[in-house]
Amino acid sequence: MEIKIVITKQNKERVLKLIDQLVECEAEGIAKEPKERAVFEFPEVSISPNSFRNLPEIENIKFAESEIAQSMFGTWGMFNSYVPGKAALRVLCSLIIKSEKPVRFSDLVDECIVYFSRSELYKYRGFPKKAGESARGRLATHLILPYHEMGLMKISGDRKDLHVMITQEGFTFAKLRNPLLDEGDKSKFLSEEEAAWLINHLKRIDKLGYREFSILNDLVNFLGGADRRFIDIVNWFKSNQKFVDWLRIGSRHKDDPKAFSSQLHNVGRTFATGKIALLRELGILTASRAKYHVLRSLEVS
Repeated sequence: MEIKIVITKQNKERVLKLIDQLVECEAEGIAKEPKERAVFEFPEVSISPNSFRNLPEIENIKFAESEIAQSMFGTWGMFNSYVPGKAALRVLCSLIIKSEKPVRFSDLVDECIVYFSRSELYKYRGFPKKAGESARGRLATHLILPYHEMGLMKISGDRKDLHVMITQEGFTFAKLRNPLLDEGDKSKFLSEEEAAWLINHLKRIDKLGYREFSILNDLVNFLGGADRRFIDIVNWFKSNQKFVDWLRIGSRHKDDPKAFSSQLHNVGRTFATGKIALLRELGILTASRAKYHVLRSLEVS
């Protein structure tokens, strides 16, 4: 099917906003409830909804020491929500309380997949909707691993035998009440208390080399300067020479200008989508799609 849109002086702004909505929507991959639920072959989930929502204190278990990763641009662009990782922290705490020792990382991912399905969290952005290897890989790499990088859990061991343990900071964040996880409020992904805690934590680890706060703050300053469109945000990343140099270092297309230009656009688009989604969750940007109005500064949060 082909749709033709005639742009006039009268409808120009409305059409451009509609295009922005469609572009951001497609880039973000809006979570829609699947027509059929995925068939899971994992064992029955061992975590009850009550223990998930009401974590007891961890006794006689030593918290792991946090290790903050070095990252010039913070989380990878595919990280677009704080909630799946927070839910994984709760699953991890429940498993540790039960076993009283670090948990195999693969077991944590399996338990998360099953619990997210049984509790129907798979309906929401970021949560895996299937049980396949690609879904497990995305959950592990894009949504759980950043919590290790930010010092909220600690993953250790060799690649074939990874174990994971909660840190004090991770346990503190896990226990904070969450609108979606605890009240079933679909309109808000983070509480004001959670957002404030996260912003303060990001400020602290920014000084240690994990520059998530810096990139978010720079983006907020850019958005506050004028009325922006989604493509403006993508171009903001593409015009950042540090971002370009960082991408080029690990790119297999670094010696092919045309291929690298295409990669830069795609990665810039991914980062634009991810960071905007995070700023919306933190309550820094308006929740309206294709609108990027700054509600408050990250500096004073």
